[in-house]
Amino acid sequence: MKKSTKPESKPRTKGRLPEVLPPRYDIVFKQVFANRPDLLKPLLKSMIGLPEGDYGRVVVVDPHIYPEYKGEKLGVLDIKVVLRSKKVIDVELQQKKVAHLRERVVFYCAGMVREQVVTADKYSKIKRVVSIAITNHVVIEEDREYHHRYTLYDHKTGSEFTDLIEVHVIELPKLPKADDGSDLWWWMKFLTVETKEDLAMVAKKSTAMKKAADRLVLVTKDMRIRARLESQRLFEMDQQVMLEEALERGLKRGRRKGRAEGRAEGREEGVKNTARNMKKEGMDAKTISRLTGLSICAVRKL
Repeated sequence: MKKSTKPESKPRTKGRLPEVLPPRYDIVFKQVFANRPDLLKPLLKSMIGLPEGDYGRVVVVDPHIYPEYKGEKLGVLDIKVVLRSKKVIDVELQQKKVAHLRERVVFYCAGMVREQVVTADKYSKIKRVVSIAITNHVVIEEDREYHHRYTLYDHKTGSEFTDLIEVHVIELPKLPKADDGSDLWWWMKFLTVETKEDLAMVAKKSTAMKKAADRLVLVTKDMRIRARLESQRLFEMDQQVMLEEALERGLKRGRRKGRAEGRAEGREEGVKNTARNMKKEGMDAKTISRLTGLSICAVRKL
């Protein structure tokens, strides 16, 4: 039986933003890639084994960043791409652990399939949908591989039922320190750079990486982006304090009902109270789910 692997992501800076804003931050990622097909193409190629012709035309469905909730400047930052062959790709970055990530990926895939079909006679028109989740935490603890590709297949024979749904999970904490010879390693290295020295090293790899590095330099100098990231960091710190305080209050109440039962009940009630307060402040269900660990459905019922 394989031992569980739980490497931790250790940022080089604490309490402040790094010298170079790493594209593992979703805002930075979208600023670098969303309006640059010349950069997005080689990134996607490094992750997905599709025919070269598919990349002849890459269209980002919505390259803009919108406010997530009133009073904040965060955004919904997935990148949804449609290729020349009409295949659909959704790229999502997860800086922190979120509740029910696997279920949410399946839900997104199902939605991307469903929106292609208006009537039953168009099943044959369905094109492959690909979900790519790039995480700054470990999702697959059973092995040390940093890139996993999942499709629908028979566990006994290994035969594939269909490739219409494809899921990629790329875990940055598992990225080997040394170059493994793949383009994917270099692009993931690019997503994690925090210093000018690291960025300069990555820029030497290829023309595309040099262009990406130059773009990242411009994004790093954008004070609006730095302000948004700083706002996000401080906001999440405040919410974490609120959550911990609510959990502690819930635990104290729970202990009066019994240590074992009270701990679970107290934690749950504390989290729910925090979620209710977040809703009162105008936060949307997706953000509350990400910060508290509650499902989006549970948040909406509060």
